[in-house]
Amino acid sequence: MELGGSDAFIVLEDADLDKTIPWAVWGRMYNQGQTCCAAKRFIVNEKIADKFLEKFQMALAALQPGDPMDDKTTKGPLSTESALVDLLKTG
Repeated sequence: MELGGSDAFIVLEDADLDKTIPWAVWGRMYNQGQTCCAAKRFIVNEKIADKFLEKFQMALAALQPGDPMDDKTTKGPLSTESALVDLLKTG
């Protein structure tokens, strides 16, 4: 399947979401999503899509931004100051 480089994370109907969600967050947020192999396209079976989205959003919201040298930080900085400025513009 050609997905145009938009690294797919595929979730089938029988997925155990308690195991899947942490990997989905890792796949998307690895290096804060600033790597070419971060999951960019989530393909989720329609029957579990709402539950997946709810749990995924909760897991992302629980990430703690901060100093990347602090063990409590689970969401590190952007790659450059210009990346931050661009992000804030789209806010």
